[in-house]
Amino acid sequence: MNDAKSHIGTFWLVIISGAMWAASFPPLPTGFLAFFYLVPMWFVLENVQSGGTAFRLGYIWGFVAALGTLWWIYIPTLPGMILLVLFLPLYAALYIWMHHRIARKHRALAIILSPILLVAVEYFRSYGRFGFPWLNIAYSQTSYPLFIQFADILGSFGVSLWVAAINGCVYFIIKKPLSKSFWIAVGIFLILFGGAISYGIYKIDREIEGVPLKIALLQGNIDPYKKWTRKFLHHNAKLYSDMLHSVGANNVTLCIMPETATACYHKINRAMFFPIRDAVMDIGTPTLTGSLDFDDENRKNHYNTALLIMPDGTYKQEYAKIQLVPFSEQVPFQDKFPALRKLNYGGSHFSRGKEFTVFQFDSTKFSVFVCYEAIFGWLGRKFRNEGAQFLVNITNDGWFGRTQGPYQHAMFNVMRAIENRCWIARCANTGISMFIDPHGRIVKRTELFQQTILEGEIFATNERTTYDSIGDAVGWGAFFAAFFLLIIFARK
Repeated sequence: MNDAKSHIGTFWLVIISGAMWAASFPPLPTGFLAFFYLVPMWFVLENVQSGGTAFRLGYIWGFVAALGTLWWIYIPTLPGMILLVLFLPLYAALYIWMHHRIARKHRALAIILSPILLVAVEYFRSYGRFGFPWLNIAYSQTSYPLFIQFADILGSFGVSLWVAAINGCVYFIIKKPLSKSFWIAVGIFLILFGGAISYGIYKIDREIEGVPLKIALLQGNIDPYKKWTRKFLHHNAKLYSDMLHSVGANNVTLCIMPETATACYHKINRAMFFPIRDAVMDIGTPTLTGSLDFDDENRKNHYNTALLIMPDGTYKQEYAKIQLVPFSEQVPFQDKFPALRKLNYGGSHFSRGKEFTVFQFDSTKFSVFVCYEAIFGWLGRKFRNEGAQFLVNITNDGWFGRTQGPYQHAMFNVMRAIENRCWIARCANTGISMFIDPHGRIVKRTELFQQTILEGEIFATNERTTYDSIGDAVGWGAFFAAFFLLIIFARK
């Protein structure tokens, strides 16, 4: 009977820990749960004897977190959601297994080293064709920009390391009250929290000089499920043409339209694209728009793109999305194994872009995240180092309805703004469109499912950060450190 109660208690601690992980992300006002979410799992592992059991419990933990965070993906693609929710917990299980490997030799040391293991797994989950860092714990803190100003040095992986280290302090405070370990943990906790807040206060009001630009974000609020129907295509072109004309007299520097705003392949669907191009020529304002494109030499390769329409009607500058959503926009490695194209999980078989485009009009330079590319710190850093003076995120989150998906998606940009100390303009078809300053503060924003034009002033800056120089050193450093730790603790 006691064993049964113990197993039930263990199961519920795992569920609670996974639920805390999921509940720490926006838009819920519970980001503080991230400072405690690992502690229940660590207590569970104290009574786990085998690595296989640890792995299975870690998988359940990750499954609860993935399902609680990403359930809304079922709206556009149920198969894609199922695959993600079943695949992502493998990373959580790997982390728990590594923690257990060390804990069986030295429990306290496992807690101390666990932040390194966590960041190593996050780094592994964030790169490559399967890269999907949505669950990285750093993003739970984007509602607290004051706390994460040090991301301009250590990047998002540094923030994850900080959050995990605070969890370690909480563990020792609970585990050994009023002992030597307790007081050391309290001291480290105060240093970690106090240091982050002190640096945040120092940085968050620091002025960053730049050239002022007036930007107009055109939030068309077009139902994505009707957008591609034949009856709606002409309406789409007219709507954005009218919106452009309404901006024309406002002395705007740049207009921005959402992802796939043209609702066509602009090279062949001229009747859908030319009304938008002509409107740009009428108002004389450079306009960035999302569109679809294909490779002239191989039409099997088609791309999710952003292109800049100039006042003279030309649109030679183009960026093709590089980081595609796995199992939604592309089945990973379908370019190397064409048979994989036969698999269909509710999305399109897009090809990956290869050029890190920096758009330019007059003397101003910027680059674009298409959709969820804003979740990748390395990509923002690459654009910035290539000369982009501000960043743009265009997206279409209308697929996800009034769920937490659009809110989570929008807040990734907060981390990118801080890492690179640059302004970000985000234009979303159905919202949330926003302007974010270089300190991660949302200056202006729209609501979901409203047709509106959001105008705001941003600044084109040439600020360079430590993160721009060292990149994800915390991430790859943790990855290699975890590898050597496993070698050391694998010895009997």
